[in-house]
Amino acid sequence: MRLTSPTITRTAAPIRFTFDGREIEALPGESIAAALSAAGILAFRETAKEKAPRGLWCGMGACWDCIVTVDGKAGQRACLVKAEAGMRVEAAPPREPAPLATPPAQIPDRPCDLLVVGAGPAGLSAAIAAAQAGAEVVVLDERGEAGGQYLKPLAKSHVHAAPDAQFRKGSALLAEARAAGVTIHQGATVWGGFAPDEIAALVDGAAVTFRPRRLVLAPGAHERPVPVPGWTLPGVMTTGALQTLARAQRVSPAARVVIAGSGPLNLQLACELLAGGVEVAAVVEAAPKPGLAAWRAMLALARTSPDLAWDGLRYLATLRRAGVPVLWGGNILACEGTDRFVALHVATPQGERRVVAGAAALNIGFQPETGLARALGCAQRFATEGPGAEIGRLETVTDGDGRTSVAGVFAVGDGAAIGGSRIALARGRLAGLAAARDLGLAAPEDARAKQDLARALAFQAALWRIFAAPPFEPAAIADTTTICRCEDVTAGALRRAMADGARSLAALKKQTRAGMGRCQGRMCGAIVARLAGAPADEAAFAAPRAPIRPVPAAALMREVPEGYATPVIAAPATSRWRSPALPLAPENRACDVLVIGGGVLGLSTALYLAREGVDVLVADRSEPGLAASTANAGSLHVQLLSYDFGQKAEAAGTARSAMATLPLGPRSIQLSKEIARDAGESCGIRTEGGLMLAETAEELAWLRGKSAAERSAGVESHLLGANELRDLAPYLAPRFLGATFCPAEGQIDPLRATAALLGLVRNAGARIAGGVEVTGIARDGPGFAVATEAGTIRAGRIVVAAGPWSGRVAALAGVHLPVGGLVQQVIATEATAPLVPHLVAHAGRHLSFKQGLQGHLLIGGGWPGIHDMVIGTTHTRRESIEGNLWVAGHVVPAVAGLAVLRAWTGLNVQVDRAPILGEAPGCPGLYAAVTSSGFTLGPVAGRMTADAVLGREAIPAAFSARRFGGCSS
Repeated sequence: MRLTSPTITRTAAPIRFTFDGREIEALPGESIAAALSAAGILAFRETAKEKAPRGLWCGMGACWDCIVTVDGKAGQRACLVKAEAGMRVEAAPPREPAPLATPPAQIPDRPCDLLVVGAGPAGLSAAIAAAQAGAEVVVLDERGEAGGQYLKPLAKSHVHAAPDAQFRKGSALLAEARAAGVTIHQGATVWGGFAPDEIAALVDGAAVTFRPRRLVLAPGAHERPVPVPGWTLPGVMTTGALQTLARAQRVSPAARVVIAGSGPLNLQLACELLAGGVEVAAVVEAAPKPGLAAWRAMLALARTSPDLAWDGLRYLATLRRAGVPVLWGGNILACEGTDRFVALHVATPQGERRVVAGAAALNIGFQPETGLARALGCAQRFATEGPGAEIGRLETVTDGDGRTSVAGVFAVGDGAAIGGSRIALARGRLAGLAAARDLGLAAPEDARAKQDLARALAFQAALWRIFAAPPFEPAAIADTTTICRCEDVTAGALRRAMADGARSLAALKKQTRAGMGRCQGRMCGAIVARLAGAPADEAAFAAPRAPIRPVPAAALMREVPEGYATPVIAAPATSRWRSPALPLAPENRACDVLVIGGGVLGLSTALYLAREGVDVLVADRSEPGLAASTANAGSLHVQLLSYDFGQKAEAAGTARSAMATLPLGPRSIQLSKEIARDAGESCGIRTEGGLMLAETAEELAWLRGKSAAERSAGVESHLLGANELRDLAPYLAPRFLGATFCPAEGQIDPLRATAALLGLVRNAGARIAGGVEVTGIARDGPGFAVATEAGTIRAGRIVVAAGPWSGRVAALAGVHLPVGGLVQQVIATEATAPLVPHLVAHAGRHLSFKQGLQGHLLIGGGWPGIHDMVIGTTHTRRESIEGNLWVAGHVVPAVAGLAVLRAWTGLNVQVDRAPILGEAPGCPGLYAAVTSSGFTLGPVAGRMTADAVLGREAIPAAFSARRFGGCSS
């Protein structure tokens, strides 16, 4: 329904667009979500996994739950995209997505004195202060209008004859910013922070790299999740989402609404809805009704901000006069409905109640948007103050001027720490002045701003005492309740993963996909961390990725020179991040064979040993499978790659090793299929063949020689001409002259396969010890004494299967293993219809391309990332993302119609193109198990290692650790 008001009138005649063929009336300037809500349409789409209806949730573009297809363009947020006449909107994703952007010929650098991310109260205040001091200031904001959530203006579809104080403040702040010369880009998406002076963004749909001398982060906050049964139903949304519909767009999704949660925002919304003609069924407040004990807090409200205190009293009086019940001490139990919301179940001090309504607005506090700050390395703290903080939230650590731990970067407003608009205004001004002084400009201290900040902080502290909600109890969440909205992951699925041994958020993500969807964990990360009992620090939350929010692939497609070698890290640092260390269980203090490293190769070795009755212990410094085994894209390679054959390989001296390794691929893939069979699931294995494409005559000639070499090693390989290639792979661009086709190649789901392998290892009787870091290896009679943080493990034999860290581990026993690391990236797009059945590579470009079973395109190919030798983490490079996407779009044009959901890096093994297996010379009983292409070759390398340990079969000389000599000491 559309709201009514004697002072707010429409400014233009309606327009019309279609939604799934139905004509919808809209007003110019309003969002698609507002127009659909006005028409009574609450379900905008269905989820891919469960086919569950979904509609508006956050209303501010953070959750990505309201995505629709607009004129053939997939993944458009209905809450942000403006309705236009003749627009064709559809709930389902398109079969053939239209391009989302025009690929850039180049991506310009844009220098400025100060870049501000976010045009809410904090961002605008900082921008004004710095600009008035003489700085060149640019503000980037994702929404169509400045003001943020608190100062959001009335949509251009309406005009207000008597705007309230909030509207007036927003208009005045925006006018002041423009008068000061601030450049504001609305609809601008910041997708990556690679350094304080390297901020990647889209402005008017085009990629720009901003190079600021100083940076202010003011991205605001989003409302925290409310994981109760039915909270994903269409018609259930955040209070902020409903307020945006009502206050800015003059729309309500239903004629009768219930509002629940905690905080004064719920009271304000109720009054605004009443004024617009909506019936408010009830306001449910989690905090107990204020009594005499709260009088000090109420006096503090009146003393520090009398106008806001008066607003609160006015809201309560308005609701009382309208007969709207305010249910103090009410706890949300469930949202009832099938295809849409119909009633809210709440527990009150007087008993359980069922409140019937057509829509529900829920708010139990806020969480800062810290993704960009964390991507830049700004220190965080775990906060537990204020409404909704009982689940915990990360806040950026700052000083009094808003400086973070990273030089040149400031963080202010609710995007740094929850505090409300007045704290944001004051902190924004102080940060803007401090940034101006850093730039050498005259910007005196502002005593008034500091006084305003002190009063606002006192007011907020008193407010939080009044609206103190009861503690959050993760155990109370029912197993059937959805936790991750993007991937349809329930609390029960998370608990089952924990029962199977997952102890950290990282492990839970990889076992369940929670936090891997479009919102990147914004809506579920904190809840998953609490369910897991993860430590209260940054490691308990989803790691920030670039892009920090989905971005059109086409907008980033820039051709980058590929004439480089991925830097080899001779001695990779060990990451500071790890799941919590655990004490050694008594049964884990001795074993026959100790396998150090719980990746696919270590687990495969343990599986084949345990099945022979060997007493096996797998020790991992974190949790099994959390490193390269689940950071790769799951390619099952058989063909020789560009650096395996030809002059490059000959010059590097790796051609012979690559040829010797070639027959292992098909054998290992067969073992993977047997592992999947034994585990009772497919593990996502598909072997529909692999293509390596030739774009030039020279590349085609190279492929001809390569194919002959592969056939000589017993590997099936076919050379295809252009016509054959088009018939086999119509999804490819028409520029290719031919390809080699290897029927044995394909893909596997690393997450499912690792979990399945881990289950088989346990079932076979091997023991798994996570959180155990090996610190020393010494002889102990015929065996070894292995020192760890938690005590000594006595082992008869040792298998070093620690991936790129194997050289570091072997060195503890005086054994030299020439193992290094390569940081390589993978990119995942949003899901699309089945398109690419093959594993695709390019003879002259860095590319590995396939489509996962869930429809996501997975793009890699050895593009390098960055390894931080200080903290041991890996990061993406902006140029690698751009270049990788250009090659992918050059090969498969459909990529231009999809958004990139995430890009990540992993530390891959660097060896001489052949596995390093078998007993180390001069150190009897210590075995090496190291290989590149770990997910392809892990099972066969594990089988060969187990056979060597059992004395059944010698390791071939081409793979033997003996080819590198003996002990180093």
